[in-house]
Amino acid sequence: MAIRKTWLAMSVSAALFSLAAQAADETAQVEAAEAQAPAQTQTQSLQNITVSATNRSTRTENKDSYTTSAMKTTTGLALSPKETPQSVSVITKKQLSERGITNMQDALKTTTGINVIPDSARWRYQSRGFYIDKIEEDGIATTVPGSSGNPWNEPTSMTNLAIYDHIEVVRGATGLTQSNGEPGGTINAVRKRPTAKTQASATIQADRFGKVYATGDVSGSLNEAKTIRGRLVGAISRNDNFQDKKTGNEQMIYGVADANLGENTKITAGAMFQHTRETPEIYGVPMGNGFNLNLPYKTYLGADWNRSKFNKFNVFTELEHYFNDDWKVSSKLDFTRSTSDQNFAFIANTGGRFKGVERSGLLSGATENIQKYENTGKTWAWQNNITGKYDLFGKSHDVFATHSYIREKSDSYNVWKARKSHPYNVHTFDWGSLKKPDWSRGNANYTDTGTTITNHALSVGTRLNVLDNLHILSAWRLTHWTHKSENHKTKKRSDYHKNTFVPYLGINYDITPNHTLYASYTTIDKPQRVVDMNNKLLDPIKGKNYELGWKADWFGNGKLQSSLALFRVYQTNRPYDLDKRNSAGEWAYAAQGKIRSQGFEAELSGNITDNWMVFAGYTFNSSKYMKTEGSNYTVGTNFSKHTPRHMFRLFTSYRLPFDNQKWTINGGITAQSSTNSLWNVGQGGYMLLDAGVSYKANDNFTVSLVGRNLGDKRYYENHRIRTMGINNLYGEPRNIMLKVDWKM
Repeated sequence: MAIRKTWLAMSVSAALFSLAAQAADETAQVEAAEAQAPAQTQTQSLQNITVSATNRSTRTENKDSYTTSAMKTTTGLALSPKETPQSVSVITKKQLSERGITNMQDALKTTTGINVIPDSARWRYQSRGFYIDKIEEDGIATTVPGSSGNPWNEPTSMTNLAIYDHIEVVRGATGLTQSNGEPGGTINAVRKRPTAKTQASATIQADRFGKVYATGDVSGSLNEAKTIRGRLVGAISRNDNFQDKKTGNEQMIYGVADANLGENTKITAGAMFQHTRETPEIYGVPMGNGFNLNLPYKTYLGADWNRSKFNKFNVFTELEHYFNDDWKVSSKLDFTRSTSDQNFAFIANTGGRFKGVERSGLLSGATENIQKYENTGKTWAWQNNITGKYDLFGKSHDVFATHSYIREKSDSYNVWKARKSHPYNVHTFDWGSLKKPDWSRGNANYTDTGTTITNHALSVGTRLNVLDNLHILSAWRLTHWTHKSENHKTKKRSDYHKNTFVPYLGINYDITPNHTLYASYTTIDKPQRVVDMNNKLLDPIKGKNYELGWKADWFGNGKLQSSLALFRVYQTNRPYDLDKRNSAGEWAYAAQGKIRSQGFEAELSGNITDNWMVFAGYTFNSSKYMKTEGSNYTVGTNFSKHTPRHMFRLFTSYRLPFDNQKWTINGGITAQSSTNSLWNVGQGGYMLLDAGVSYKANDNFTVSLVGRNLGDKRYYENHRIRTMGINNLYGEPRNIMLKVDWKM
């Protein structure tokens, strides 16, 4: 079967590239014939010609909007949100700027259906109850801490948002653009590119907790002919927050240039370096035993020497060539080197059955968790893409093919000190009581591991325009996946490899030019690294996404768009621990777990009028185990207790119609229903209120006041493994930010 599928993919790929070559050859013949045709001597009357075209630019910069005209994350084709047969959202530069958002976790808290979770001093993202394992930059996906790994062992860090034009979010399986992962969705951060027109901007903002952030951005042509363009972006911040001892800073610089190599070819090259220093928050605060402990927001039960340092260096290049108006080929190369160094000590009772802190403040059974992690990672990526059009049965159709190669190599060294039990009082805890150890001396408690993951994939597909109002998108992706790991301490090695094949089918039916109904089916595979009783690698975990929906472009110009979607996601072949070893001495598993997640989503984004913009998103999601995976994961129980059944996000802004429209007001709501955790430590439903006002003093300066959680709602962030002793992390209390923007 695998041979047949491989043959099919190769055959379709060959056919598509043959079509590309044929189209290019036919175009060349037509151009040659036109060049040889005799000039017309007769005087002909001129007629008015109306030219219409669809805007396929994905840029949102300098566009006064909360939406975009096109996205590429779902398939690789540049389709409008209405044309995409899947749930998609975009977070534009306008939205990020108005709300003073500078990091990925805050950005994703504003969009439809994304559950943002703090975990081990990092952030994880979920959609439809599943972790998002991959985040893309300009369509190239790399692994982030999700269900695939421990955040402490992860060297990567999120890039400052100053370099991005916008963020695209797809909910549901994305097997066409990612070789392995969860079926919840993906995130694609699209980098800023140079502009031909000279422009410059700068922003400085500061909030009540002492966080100060400044960024500068200059772009323009580097020669008189404007065939070479460049851009430089820099950002610096001091990242204090509402907790004592919780300080940090960040510096980032990004440069990119592009140049025309003739009329039809463009080359782009860029680089980014970022240094981040943080004070990690691992466990949060404990809960009271039968009463509200009500610890202050500033509570920090860690050592005063806790530090995390991250460095990230990225270089990339892209070559684009247009054969003609219809056919385009591109090739991308991307390299990233990441390092992280984390040193920390915390007191906590990590037992799942811990009843909570006594009224005296005594944290009984507390242990000192003292650890150090040194991680390094390198990612090489190469992606080639061809898109074009061909004629068949009197209609023009779209076609694409993508080849990608991604190799991710990481090494992690972890050393820890033997945990000591000691009773601590959370009200009188002294940060200096946890002494920093001498890490340089010998310690038997350490791990030293290395991992290399390689994905080599080919995806091909076509969008058939069967009728003027009926479109079918059909595609496939074939992937060869390898996972190699080595325990440098024990010298034990493992080597796994797998071929996977995933299909994609989407149908759009335009009931009017501005309204469409759609249906889609797509899958994604996630190879496993565990074996069965016969020491055979388990089949990949398979995610399947079924979706029905309606989308609208209300004014026919892409300015105001809405969508409704019904979805059902299955994940099968999940590993079930047999609690025994096979004949080779390996722990044995069975691929029998099954989950169902389902619900619906609604979204409205864009401009209601030229002066009134809105984004609103609602998600209903429920999930359960269809097959038992263990004593805590039985049939019928909630699969993702920490995912709210109801999530609502709203933000709107309005330019006031007086004083030459210099004043703009805005406001937002973030609301969710109650959640729970694996250990049944719950969080009630809550609603957060945001508001702001800005004043455009002149063409260059704008001053803004931004308010978050103005009701000062006290709540804990969602978390899968909240207990009475750990992972109770406060959400940000009331915050006020002053922001000044300058633009040339």
